[in-house]
Amino acid sequence: MSIDIANLTPGWSLTGGLVIGAAAAVLVLFNGRIAGISGILDGLLGSPLKDAA
Repeated sequence: MSIDIANLTPGWSLTGGLVIGAAAAVLVLFNGRIAGISGILDGLLGSPLKDAA
């Protein structure tokens, strides 16, 4: 496997990662939900401790 240095864009990759991270942080802060597979599974399976409180 080789890396194509001519098309390597670490700046855009970093920017995209920061935007995704910021969106996940906003979702947790304002909605109380975790973005990603853990949040999806929690919504599907539920937690009995949350319902008891």
